[in-house]
Amino acid sequence: MSRDAENTKRLKREWYLRNRELTLARSKQWAEANPEKRSEILVKNRKANQESRNAYNRAWFAENPDKRASYEGKRRASLLQRTPQWLTDEDQWIIEQAYELAKTRTSCFGFDWHVDHVIPLQGKKVSGLHVPANLQVIPGSENCRKNAKFLT
Repeated sequence: MSRDAENTKRLKREWYLRNRELTLARSKQWAEANPEKRSEILVKNRKANQESRNAYNRAWFAENPDKRASYEGKRRASLLQRTPQWLTDEDQWIIEQAYELAKTRTSCFGFDWHVDHVIPLQGKKVSGLHVPANLQVIPGSENCRKNAKFLT
């Protein structure tokens, strides 16, 4: 990097630090006024940085097995708490088939398929149950985009 480029970068950083609140307010205002464009930018950046994000996540998981185990434990507990006792053997079989279908689609299509809870198990406004009527098999990218939100 040239000396001029370094100097420009330093000046921009200093200005940002002096005007952080203003910059954040302007950013928030723009994001609220342009949700579609913001979404496009986020998707583009996610795709462009997919490999580095995956490498970072693998490294973080390797360095933090205790935190990963805690997260997985919380997820399993949530699933158990939201699985009603009144489920029949047939209901359990349907749930198992949904997971089998996701696995089969993943191997057939070459990209991840997830079993999604239509109404999330840990939603902010509403929480669903782990029952057949609340499950759907969708591409993993759509499930991650949904981000545990109840989309009406």
